[in-house]
Amino acid sequence: MSHELRTPLNSIIGFTGILLQKLVGPLSEEQEKQLNMVQDSARHLLALINDVLDISKIEAGQVTLYAEKFDLADAIRVSLEKVSPLAEKKGLLLSSVMVPESIEMVSDRRRIEQVLINLLNNAVKFTEKGKVHLQCQIIDRNVMISVSDTGIGIKAENIPTLFQPFKQVDSGISRQYEGTGLGLSICKKLVELLGGEIRVESEPGKGSTFMFTLPLQE
Repeated sequence: MSHELRTPLNSIIGFTGILLQKLVGPLSEEQEKQLNMVQDSARHLLALINDVLDISKIEAGQVTLYAEKFDLADAIRVSLEKVSPLAEKKGLLLSSVMVPESIEMVSDRRRIEQVLINLLNNAVKFTEKGKVHLQCQIIDRNVMISVSDTGIGIKAENIPTLFQPFKQVDSGISRQYEGTGLGLSICKKLVELLGGEIRVESEPGKGSTFMFTLPLQE
């Protein structure tokens, strides 16, 4: 099912990419605009399908974790690089601090990067001006990572439902900022599968900070 859903979407993304590169001939300004819209929509749909498949696998207990020894600094750098184009496009400052500068740990690197990218993407998405800051430190044999932003923030009454699947905090917000409401639920379930915890502190109009801990397991 997963393969059947992804294959045609990847074809749409790939072929529109070829057209946009003008490898088969020139495009008018309007044609280029419309093709960009097709490609953006296909990418958005692919992301939604991936989220639905992820949450389904997690809830069915079919997620396999692969533990490996790696430098957390590399995983953080890769995650920051993936969200930096969107931050630059919005004129946001994207920064990070890591103490110590290198942390060797044993865990599922790919899943940790998935959580980091999700939290960073969310922070950039809901921030119109200011900055997004990632901080990483070791506390009591655990790694603690926080992602802070100067975005719209979250009302106290909405925080309890924030990590529930298919929940979006406000109908007005969800119309402005599209999504399934699955990203944070996936983050929570993955962090817990990796032996950690996740929480949030937020104030409407002043921004949010999402924090999660993971066992170091050197």
